[in-house]
Amino acid sequence: MGVIDRLREDFYQRICVEVSPTSPNPSPVLGPRFDVIWLQQHVLIISALDVDALCTCKILQALFKADDVPYTTVPVQGKTDLQKAFNAHSEQVKAVVLINCGGTLDVQELLQPEQGVRIYVVDSHRPVDLDNVYNKEQVNILLRDGDVLEVPPFDDIYASDMESEEEGVEDEYFSDEDSAPSNKRRKGDESSYEARKRKHIWKRKREEILYKYTEYSYHGTASSLVAFDLAWKLSKDNNELLWWAIVGLTEQLLYEKIDRERYVSDMHTLQPHVLRLNKSNDDAPPSSINSMRIMFDTEMRLFQYRFWTIYDSLCNSEYTACRFKLWTNKGHTRLLELLADMGLPLVQSKQKFASMEVQYREKVKEWIDHTSKKYSLDDIMYNTFVAQYGYKSKMCAADMMMCCSALIERQDMSHSESFLEALEALSKNNLQRLHLGVELSKQQQMAIVAQVKNFIDLHQVVCTGPFIYAYVEEGMLHSKGFSKPMLLCKLARFLREAWLSMNKRARGLPFILSAPLEDSQGNCIVVGVPPHSDDTRKSEFARAFLHASDRIQAKASFDHFDGSVMTISTEDRGRFFDALTALSAV
Repeated sequence: MGVIDRLREDFYQRICVEVSPTSPNPSPVLGPRFDVIWLQQHVLIISALDVDALCTCKILQALFKADDVPYTTVPVQGKTDLQKAFNAHSEQVKAVVLINCGGTLDVQELLQPEQGVRIYVVDSHRPVDLDNVYNKEQVNILLRDGDVLEVPPFDDIYASDMESEEEGVEDEYFSDEDSAPSNKRRKGDESSYEARKRKHIWKRKREEILYKYTEYSYHGTASSLVAFDLAWKLSKDNNELLWWAIVGLTEQLLYEKIDRERYVSDMHTLQPHVLRLNKSNDDAPPSSINSMRIMFDTEMRLFQYRFWTIYDSLCNSEYTACRFKLWTNKGHTRLLELLADMGLPLVQSKQKFASMEVQYREKVKEWIDHTSKKYSLDDIMYNTFVAQYGYKSKMCAADMMMCCSALIERQDMSHSESFLEALEALSKNNLQRLHLGVELSKQQQMAIVAQVKNFIDLHQVVCTGPFIYAYVEEGMLHSKGFSKPMLLCKLARFLREAWLSMNKRARGLPFILSAPLEDSQGNCIVVGVPPHSDDTRKSEFARAFLHASDRIQAKASFDHFDGSVMTISTEDRGRFFDALTALSAV
């Protein structure tokens, strides 16, 4: 599509020209070089609070630093924050980059940018707002090579030609000053009728097209992959940038934003870059203590086991906890049987992984894979990439992703401070922040497991027929900790899998979870996750939530960039779920 700026090089060149328009020695690819820092203009990076956006932001920052492009980074929680961030910096910038925010909104109407301000949107949320797609002047959607936005044709959505045609017919009809009937008047009647009929048909078709286009919300290519593709085309890629792209892609898989097939496809596009940037003898030691290597590997679906014990990781991982039903005595006994069949002594399984005897530590993955079929753990292994920093222990992409996610949603910091801390944790030289993220992620995971056990033991999960739902009640264990959307979605997916392990017939039902908002008077957050059996990873919650809240005239807010997340008054929550049930039954 010609209206979409698919050349990321052009995007980067435009930013460079806008920031440093008179710098000498132009490059045929990059445009002007940056021998002089121009402080009069800044690039404004506005980023959503998720790991993919974090990694994208880190990649773009590395590119801007390499060329001395001044920039300001502002993390935002929702649409209101987005407006405030733009308005606060609108007088200083001519180029704005929106990361995982703004793609599904009419950016020009929301932000009202002045003439000459260009807005670049790199957002994995779909469907993209059509006004952003067809706005050639100020808004550009950035895509990866080969990606195509499936959008309706321009003429099926915008009616400028049809409206002018109808107005022309009406002008011709009313311009006849002769009061007597005439052939011209009769022809005008017929022409006006035909024009109105065509417009009515066009409007009905437009409504059907828009309804179908916006019916589901889903995710496209990870924004971090788009940013890395830009770095590669500019010959500015390296192992760190590649690692950040891998972490962003891993978030999409583990948080169920894309299906396994899409993940494997995107991973295959990254594998040649891994081989290209990591050419070395596999048996050779790292060249220095600060070097970084990325390797393709098969990983276990065990939470942070490299930084925990095998026993604790098995008990707190969503996959194994739900397969064994570890909230029951029978499930715990079965877990001990697994360890016995593996030949792993209980004492060793409760040692820190790094402190286990070498003969057990090196074989544990092979043993788990060998016994997986007997214990119905067929999907416990998956393909991923692993990074090694110098002589230190390895870290898989899932571990890094969970660390960053935990840091982003810290309870004791503002969202801006926590985002900047997570950015620091991505750097290979800041292991202190990384280890802090590891400990926070383990604490959050244990809180999730404890909450799931409470829900199951107290029978607080309700199946209404069209969907399954539950409340995190005020005063429950860790209730305030689940006011963050990413963490609440993690709890929702874990609780869905735990409940479905005992109610397999409900695998086709979506799950909705609500929790009280922190420091809020009488409001709660509501999140929805698709059914377990839905491999499309498409969600209908955005439309369903909006219709249900309108139906009961609830005090609701849809400020989040994800349509499956909303806030609502606690007093309206019961009626809201009743309205959802009624709408789903239609």
